[in-house]
Amino acid sequence: MKAPREDFRRILLIRRKALGDALVSLPAAVAIADAWPAARVDLVVDRALAPLFRDLAPNLEVVAYPGAEGQSWLAWLRARSYDLVVDWLGSPRTALWTACSGARVRVGYDLPRRRWAYNVRVPRNRLGGQALRGFAGEAFLDPLRALGLDPAPWSPAMAPSPPRSTAGGAAPTLFDGWLDQWQAGAEAPRVVLVMSATWSAKAWPARHVAGLWKALHKSGARVVLAPGPGDEALVAALTADLPASAFAPPSSLRDMARLLRATDLFVGTDNGLRHLAAALGVPTVTVFGPTDPGGWNPPGPRHVSVRRGETCSPCDLTECPVGGHPCLELLGPDPVAEAALRLLGATGRGAERKANTC
Repeated sequence: MKAPREDFRRILLIRRKALGDALVSLPAAVAIADAWPAARVDLVVDRALAPLFRDLAPNLEVVAYPGAEGQSWLAWLRARSYDLVVDWLGSPRTALWTACSGARVRVGYDLPRRRWAYNVRVPRNRLGGQALRGFAGEAFLDPLRALGLDPAPWSPAMAPSPPRSTAGGAAPTLFDGWLDQWQAGAEAPRVVLVMSATWSAKAWPARHVAGLWKALHKSGARVVLAPGPGDEALVAALTADLPASAFAPPSSLRDMARLLRATDLFVGTDNGLRHLAAALGVPTVTVFGPTDPGGWNPPGPRHVSVRRGETCSPCDLTECPVGGHPCLELLGPDPVAEAALRLLGATGRGAERKANTC
């Protein structure tokens, strides 16, 4: 079923949960706002993501979930009088939100225990329940096609530069001072490593991370590991092997956006900040293990995936059931460093560094 093109005035877009998924769906959200420029377009994201998304999508009204304390979320939704709801998460909870909104057009995925909530149903872009048929960003455009739109092929949302965290008169933070010094350093390609792994199956061994840092540092790059929440064990394992200057100080998501704006290359695991780098126009090299680069690596030569190609990978499992975790344990730092240096050269930064060191 395709909905006719209508003159929607109030639109709700639901994209909760993971940072990476929310960022990959952002171009689709922006395209909806562009298609109905006179409409108010609300984008629901988790509260922790809201400040970053307000920077990245100034043409959307970013709504933080959960709402204000004591507020009935369903009553708030109903009172907004939405004409159109697009549910990109497709959970039983967000299906209920969609139904309770009262919108006359309700778009969501054709999934068991969810489809009842939608009157425009979109097939999930998966085959056999796990393997993506194509890049996830294109799947997030499918609801737009169901609405009669003809969106351009997916590309990262090139966002304006986020403001400094000191805006509004706040005192400079430790991160502000560190970033100013890092940006003012000697001319060399700047590389940010983010090796966070919300799934244990995505975790690259600390010895490989250390080897990668050393290889890139030896090449002349300015390399920093930016740890996030949950990376304490990784940092502890690396402190004896790497200098203190190898680590960025603690940061917020908005801080990370500013750091990535100042870098030439992102290298990391398949994590949400890799998608933030792509959204900000930064080339990326990603270490893949259990997840599918065909589904989650942005298309184009500026985004390179590195994997071993084990027969059990991609498995999409959060914990590895195979002894020795071969897809990542056996993927050493050398091929990742080689991919990073090739990409730096292809984007001009490697050549620029050599010219400045002659």
